[in-house]
Amino acid sequence: MLSANAQEKDWLLSGYVNGMPSLIIQQPENDMWGQMLLHNRLDFEWKISKYLSVDAGIRNRFIAGSEALINPQSIGADTGLMDLSWNWFGVETRHATSLLLNTTFDRLFATYEKNKWKLQLGRQRINWGQTFVWNPNDIFNTYSFFDFDYPERPGCDAFRGTYFHNATSSSELAVSANHNNKVTAALLHHWNRNNVDYQLIAGELTGTDIVIGGALTSDFKGLNYRTELSYFHPAKNLTDSVGTLAVSAGVDYIFSNSLMLQAEVLYNNVATNNALGLMAMYTAPLSAKNLSISRWNIFTGASYPITPRLNGSLSGMYFADIQSCYAGLTLDYSVAENLDFSFIAQYFSTLGNSTLDNMYVLMAFARLKYSF
Repeated sequence: MLSANAQEKDWLLSGYVNGMPSLIIQQPENDMWGQMLLHNRLDFEWKISKYLSVDAGIRNRFIAGSEALINPQSIGADTGLMDLSWNWFGVETRHATSLLLNTTFDRLFATYEKNKWKLQLGRQRINWGQTFVWNPNDIFNTYSFFDFDYPERPGCDAFRGTYFHNATSSSELAVSANHNNKVTAALLHHWNRNNVDYQLIAGELTGTDIVIGGALTSDFKGLNYRTELSYFHPAKNLTDSVGTLAVSAGVDYIFSNSLMLQAEVLYNNVATNNALGLMAMYTAPLSAKNLSISRWNIFTGASYPITPRLNGSLSGMYFADIQSCYAGLTLDYSVAENLDFSFIAQYFSTLGNSTLDNMYVLMAFARLKYSF
C-alpha cells in the first residue's frame, strides 16, 4: 500500500496484479479452450478536505486465448450512465486465438461526510444485500457468485444519501441510472433491536417494477442466520396480479477449530428458461429480480485453514427445477507477504433427468496474485 510522504497523508493508492491461466472443457461437444488473464487493479483515495474525498477504482485486463472465450462487445460493455470502459485493442490470429486489452473504471465517486450525513455521487457500489450467495435486496449492483476474480464487485452511477440516526440505525436514499437512462431509485431504513438487524426497502427498479422488500440478520449461540426478500410488481399495471418474488435464507457457523460451514436457499418464482442453457448460471444473475434460471436453488459450503498458510474451501449447488448441479473447489496458499497462489475449479453438470440437454462444463484456474 502506497501513500504520500509524511507531510502529505491525504491520498492512498492500493491494488493488485495477478496472472491466471485457465482451461475449460465442455461436453458433449468435446470442446476444450485455454485462456491467460493478466489482471491489474488500482484503487485511489484522495482526502481533499476534512469532509470531502474522492475515490477511483480501475481494472486493467489483458486476455489471451481461445476466441470462443473472448467477446469484445461483452467485455467492453458498460451498462452505467457513463461509458467508462475501453477496449484498447483486440486481435484474432490464424490459430483461432485472440488478444484483448480492456480498461474499466468501476469506481469514480465523491463523498461528503459531516455530522450525521454522508452523501456520495458517482460510480460506486451500493450493497444492500445481506445473504451470502443470492441477494434479492441488492437491486443496484447484482453480481455473480461464480465471478471469484472480482471481489470488489460492480458499481453503478448513482447518488446516495445516508442519515445516521444513531450507532445502529440509519436511513438511505439511492438513485441510479443506466446506459438506457432507466432509473432505479429506492429508500432503505436499517435498525437493530434485541440483537437483530432489520432493514426495509421500497422503490422502483429500472423504471419498470415497483419493489418492496427487507432483510434480517442475527445470531444464536454462534449460529449466524440471514434472510432477505424482495417483491417486484410491474409499475405500469399495478392491478396485474403477476409479480416476481425472490427470497433467500442462509446460515453459517464457525467452529472452534476455524472450520466454517454455510448453507443457503433461494426461491425465485421466475419461469425456468431452458433456452438459456446451463452456462447461464455462470453469467447470471442479470438483476435482483432474476437471480437464477431455476425456481428452487440450494447452496452448501465449507472452508477450513488446513495449515497457517493454506486454506481450502468446497461449495456445491443444486438447481432443483432444471435437475442440475454445481461443485467448486478453492485452495489459497500464502507464498509470502502480499503474494498468494490459488487454484480454483468449477464444475457444472446436468443430471440424468434434467430438462436441459445433458452436458457438463469443467473450468480450472491457477492464479498468482501480488497485492500492494
